Amino acid sequence: MKIIFFSFRHRHRFKDLNNFLSTRKYGKFLIINLSGPIRCLLAKLLINLKIGKGISCDGRPLINDKEKGINFWMRGNSFNIPKDLRRFNNNYTNIKNPITKNSNIFQIYPIKIIKAEPKKNIKLIFISNIKIKKDNEINKIWKKNKKLIKKNFSLIDNINFWKKNISIESEEHRFKIYKEIKSLLRLEIIKSLKKKFKDKMILIGNDWLKYDLKSSNNNYDLKFTKNIYNGNICLDTGSIEGSSSLYPRSIQIIESGGLILQSKQKDSKKIWNNLEKKILFNSISDGINLINKYLNNTKKSNDMINNINKNFQFAKKNIEKNLNKIFK
Repeated sequence: MKIIFFSFRHRHRFKDLNNFLSTRKYGKFLIINLSGPIRCLLAKLLINLKIGKGISCDGRPLINDKEKGINFWMRGNSFNIPKDLRRFNNNYTNIKNPITKNSNIFQIYPIKIIKAEPKKNIKLIFISNIKIKKDNEINKIWKKNKKLIKKNFSLIDNINFWKKNISIESEEHRFKIYKEIKSLLRLEIIKSLKKKFKDKMILIGNDWLKYDLKSSNNNYDLKFTKNIYNGNICLDTGSIEGSSSLYPRSIQIIESGGLILQSKQKDSKKIWNNLEKKILFNSISDGINLINKYLNNTKKSNDMINNINKNFQFAKKNIEKNLNKIFK
């Protein structure tokens, strides 16, 4: 049995890890949670004594030697790592990005999925904030490509698209614009769906009011989030940090027993297998058609919730494989 000490200083990271830390054993790996202001210091001591390996969330405590473990950055991309810490080769993130080509990914899968049935008065749920910055370069790129992107979301995740539209070679500069364009696309998606589905769509997040979209205030209570996802159709437009099917929001939807409908991601085929064409959309019109398919058919919704659950029946083994690859 290989021991891994998982630690982070700030307790708010618990919600981002979903059910990962509630399971201690992944095959030959035993995960011991030593998180919190005091326990993370114990983790640092044990890791330095080489009693076990470490996974340090957000580099607290910082692990500067790959032989001792990895630093796991939950904010999603290598450019969100503090500049003075980017040099370490044991930095891992949780979201792939086509711009930065970050290859060190620690992939977490949905586990302990709640069994659910579609709610009688099923709703379309979207929980997110949105922040859009005013920038001339970004607005120019968006205005030029808006129609094409709305018809084919995958354009954003094609490196050739960015080489064509941004003359500056800096990956960090491209990544900044990538995030903003994804935010602008998210706004277009939500505006279109809210207009189409009206009160059938529940939008949660303070920022949407700025764009004349009826929404409820942010609610950070995990019980509230799990309850509203459970048995409803849950929209996921992907992370603005990159293009990965499984990241904190999508995993939370799945573990809560929600019927996830997700915009297409770079790894969609690998993650969703034969469900890819049944729950993914790559344009606004595709999304509307997909939502109508489940919103008006309880049996199809129920079958799909069960199929999503089955898709992750080997999640623990997949996590073990990932740990084995990192700590080989």
